[in-house]
Amino acid sequence: MSLPRIVWRALLILLHLLLGLALTPFATRRDRHQRWQRDTRISRWWLARLTRILRLEIRIEGTPPQPPALVVANHVSWMDIVVLGQLLPTAFLSKAEVARWPLIGWLARRAGTLFIQRGRGQAGGIAAQIARHLRQGGMLTLFPEGTTSEGETVRPFFPRLFAAAIEAEAQVAPVALRYRLDGKRDPVAPYTGSQTLLHNLLGWLKRPSSQVLVRFCPPIPAAEAERRALAAQAQEAIARIIEEQTHTP
Repeated sequence: MSLPRIVWRALLILLHLLLGLALTPFATRRDRHQRWQRDTRISRWWLARLTRILRLEIRIEGTPPQPPALVVANHVSWMDIVVLGQLLPTAFLSKAEVARWPLIGWLARRAGTLFIQRGRGQAGGIAAQIARHLRQGGMLTLFPEGTTSEGETVRPFFPRLFAAAIEAEAQVAPVALRYRLDGKRDPVAPYTGSQTLLHNLLGWLKRPSSQVLVRFCPPIPAAEAERRALAAQAQEAIARIIEEQTHTP
């Protein structure tokens, strides 16, 4: 472990967060419905810079989707949002706890993130908001497993929010994410169990570099589909990629 590396990167991240605060008034605004909208050019640059500070190399396979699209991905880490947010002009659906994170929650709200409280019966209302966003030509990313994993398998997808893509007649775009360190599974990237955000971030600060493989699967037309079948098809597409990469030396 390199203490100077940890201190230097922590300082860079702090300065970058302060820069994000300074840029926020220029990067976000309210629309006529009082919803936060963002300038994706600024936010994507900011996220890409954060990735460089943490020395995370992004390797892309496949063709990124175009809006309107409901992007669905397997969920490994809070870094999933950083990675996909710089690659795509997308908003996100996140768990309600993130809204309470110091500074990060505020920035997420200003970036147009939708938040959902698990177990509170909010899925119907959130699905309607997502459908409206898609009908307006937007893109939204969610993680249908409902929680993070180690990244070696893909849990079944909760199908209810796929109704938004069906209602909006938008495409569903599956994305497979896999974090690698020295050619093997990255043991630090997963944000799972009883870890705190600070503990997980410390792991990122310690090591020299790492890599994330991003595979954009072919989009799935959602019009006239059934949400359970649509969720299963997207899950199977991602699981197939994860399994292939798991067995690749």
